Amino acid sequence: MSQEEGMSEELEEGIEWFTKWYHIPSVLALFVFALWTRARTWSNFVVDGTVMFSGNDAWYHLRQVEYTVRHWPQTMPYDIWTNFPSGTSVSQFGTIYDQVVATVALIVGLGSPDQTTVRLTLLFAPAVIGAGIVPIAYYLGKRVGKNRFSGIAAALIVALSSGALLQRSLVGFSDHQVAEAFTQALAALAIVVALQVADSEKPIWELIVDRDVAGLRKPVGYGALAGVALALYMWTWPPGIVMVGIFGLYVTIQAIIDHLRGTSPEPMLLVSGVIFAVTAVLMLLPFDTFGIAPTNFSLLQVGLAAAGLVWSGFLAGLSRILDERSEPVWTYPIGAIGVLGAVSLGLFILSPGIADLMADQLVRVFGGIIGQDPTGAAATVGEIAALENPGDALYSWYGFVHIITVVGVVLALARQTVTSNKRSELLFVSIWLAVAFSMTLTQVRFGYYLTVPVAVMAAYAIGTGFTYLSTAARRASTDVRPYQVMAVFTVLIVVMAPMVMATGDRGMPQDAVTQSNETYNSGPGGVAQWDSSLEWMSENTPTVGDFAGAGNDVDYWGEYAKTDDYEYEEGSYGVLSWWDYGHWITSEAERIPVANPFQQSATEAARFLLAQNESQADGVIGEMSDGENRDTRYVMVDWQMATGASKFSAPPAFVDGVSASDFVRTARVGNAGFYFYSQDYYDTMVNRLYRYHGSAQDPRPVVTNTVNTEETDFVETYQSLEEARQAARQSGGQVGGVGPNPAERVPALEHYRLVQVSDATVNPYQAAHSQLATLVFRYGLNPTRLGFDNQSFGFAAEPNPHYTKVFERVSGATIEGEGPAGANVTASVTMRMPNANDTFTYTQQAQVGENGQFSLRVPYASTGAGDWGPEDGYTNTSVRATGPYQLRTDLQTETGNDTEQLIMYNGTAHVTEGQVIGENDSASTVELSETVLTERDLNETDGNGTNSTDGSETDDGTDGNTTDDATSDLVDPSAVGVEQSPSARIAG
Repeated sequence: MSQEEGMSEELEEGIEWFTKWYHIPSVLALFVFALWTRARTWSNFVVDGTVMFSGNDAWYHLRQVEYTVRHWPQTMPYDIWTNFPSGTSVSQFGTIYDQVVATVALIVGLGSPDQTTVRLTLLFAPAVIGAGIVPIAYYLGKRVGKNRFSGIAAALIVALSSGALLQRSLVGFSDHQVAEAFTQALAALAIVVALQVADSEKPIWELIVDRDVAGLRKPVGYGALAGVALALYMWTWPPGIVMVGIFGLYVTIQAIIDHLRGTSPEPMLLVSGVIFAVTAVLMLLPFDTFGIAPTNFSLLQVGLAAAGLVWSGFLAGLSRILDERSEPVWTYPIGAIGVLGAVSLGLFILSPGIADLMADQLVRVFGGIIGQDPTGAAATVGEIAALENPGDALYSWYGFVHIITVVGVVLALARQTVTSNKRSELLFVSIWLAVAFSMTLTQVRFGYYLTVPVAVMAAYAIGTGFTYLSTAARRASTDVRPYQVMAVFTVLIVVMAPMVMATGDRGMPQDAVTQSNETYNSGPGGVAQWDSSLEWMSENTPTVGDFAGAGNDVDYWGEYAKTDDYEYEEGSYGVLSWWDYGHWITSEAERIPVANPFQQSATEAARFLLAQNESQADGVIGEMSDGENRDTRYVMVDWQMATGASKFSAPPAFVDGVSASDFVRTARVGNAGFYFYSQDYYDTMVNRLYRYHGSAQDPRPVVTNTVNTEETDFVETYQSLEEARQAARQSGGQVGGVGPNPAERVPALEHYRLVQVSDATVNPYQAAHSQLATLVFRYGLNPTRLGFDNQSFGFAAEPNPHYTKVFERVSGATIEGEGPAGANVTASVTMRMPNANDTFTYTQQAQVGENGQFSLRVPYASTGAGDWGPEDGYTNTSVRATGPYQLRTDLQTETGNDTEQLIMYNGTAHVTEGQVIGENDSASTVELSETVLTERDLNETDGNGTNSTDGSETDDGTDGNTTDDATSDLVDPSAVGVEQSPSARIAG
């Protein structure tokens, strides 16, 4: 044998080996690629040695995983460390997802993992699970396309696609959503295999009657495995009952098609019955409530699966009866649909509550198709918003693959109607795809379900095309390999090129590599900015159960029995914030939030944040209390909650009778849109806390012109408040409305004090600078016309506002004193924030009565802050006074004996920490003494024949008004701020 012949044989053997085994290295390579894209930015989530996570829900999964590690294999049955003052059932959290992560952490940690090991395991979980979808996609593509090349195509599409599935499987996004996608795809694969076995084995009822074990082994066995996989999906996510609905819809349609074609649907229905039966039995294992609740392991999951079993039996029996009677085939769909309609009507009549629940769930699935998008409170949650511009979104996620998918669905449906070779799985995958697409239209987050069926049906089309090309090539030549190779490369180019080079809005690439880089997955996000405040709270507030020295200990890792309303121990307390931040407060501060990302108590939190006065706010707090010493004691707010361009617009959606437009509106300057605020906004608790720290705020002579901005300045300043109000009436604008400037005076709070600000700050000038640059360079507007200083661009009340601020609700202290009857008394104290190296002034006002007495209530202590701390059951406040309270009256003019005196009454008072927190009920007292500021002879005049002093100006820089003159501050850019509307934001 010649050397050339030997090399030819080796080449033939190599090609044969590659042809036989190429799928293994291919799928392995795609798995590694998918894992790399998802996990490569993991170091961004290690902040100062602490492993952190992105989003909100991942932090509650951390709590569940840590609990399960301590109580393995049990997950938390009831959690009292959230939703104060009742606690909550963990619902769709604490499922098999958390159990698996906890088990892996125990294995890696050799039975005793430390906190870092547990966190790292959870950190990488989404990346590993997301990459694990690749081999599932391969087997689905192979099964549906009937060849390994289809499997490779499906795996390739999943590995390269971007969009929701990639985002939910990036390292750090440790939510259960990627586990949902994994287990749903696994359930679909198991169902496809079971249906193929049913088509090939054709089991019928007589095999059961004859107890033919051999004939039933494969269809029953594979049906049981599919039932296990379907139950596993719901064990991961109880609302996965949607897959039972998808399969039930398929069973109904397939049975009708089979009967109409003269083919018995019995084999498919027998296997389907097994799937439903096993699912129903397995859903009894995690069963925890007799109610009908989609998010709990309830009767809904068990009942719907059992109903599927009954329905499969009915459809099979109806087909047999009609066949035996030789009834026309069209009577079958009429009978099936008629019974289904009658059952639905009966359910509506006998149990309207369940019927309404089922209708609501159908809207969640098909709302996008019928044009019913999420509204109200649901519309404020980004991930459940409707998918905008579906065509653009699909192209940015899949390139041209979604078009190939449509071709695959058309081919599948055509095969069902034209050919006699039954392929039941094709209809099932097509229906799965259609429902997943409808869910994605309704809620954009469900895009993580869409990727796999898109890939599978595209792979079916690709496999079909590949088979056709190979057959044509084989017929055209005896040497077919070059044609096959050409076909392979053609397919790969068609699939890969658009996905790798896909572009989205503004030409930004949307391929998987880019969508997983440092920019898109840069780190944990907002929780890192909250971290210093959460850590401070865990160390500087009393432990839960020991508030005011109650002496109780509430176990953070305790096991608590399920109840509708937990009875908290005395000394327990809640922390109020917007619901987004609840899990951070639980997991990082180890304190009990009132509202949480389950949206529990979100309405109450919204009502508090939007309350127009302290009395309303206290009323909401009273509703969220559980006894005299079981109360909501702290409030945490961040800049987003107080900003119209960010999260402020969310709370109004949770409160009846109000809308975001009652508080925040937009104005146009050129083609740019800017936010401005109504007085109702300035009166809200969230503004009074974040911007004013509970202090009173007087209006300033600033006018916001929201109309005719081409003729007038958007923001104008005046010398006095009266001038500003006159100008606003003439221009149609309003006094204030930007930055911290209200139109009317905002009174001080009496029971809320700032106790800590985060180390992290917000750089407002970047946003303001971007807005200003746009207006100046694109629209040719003068910066001074906007009320901005030329060198720096004001944005908020503080030069660099702190990201998060913590407030304590206290009893407050009373300052009593004597002064001239009818005078207004202003008390002020300067407070220092040490980690900010900054100060602010709290002011409060009262009027002296006719008896010469006055009384005012204040929340800040001027002395004694170090006398009380967590060991005493109170707060170690980091915000402390620099001196005593300064009290003074308005400037008054007294005339007598040919002289005029400008006088005021003033004094000082100390308020102790014990008085503020209610441990000392006594009042601080002060007697105001008279101070003569100026005195002049009324007979003296200056060179112009006028009085040299008219009393309008004094040596302390104030005018004769009853409030401090702020005119001198108007050149300070921090006095005026503008926020740009996202809907009108202009690329800079």
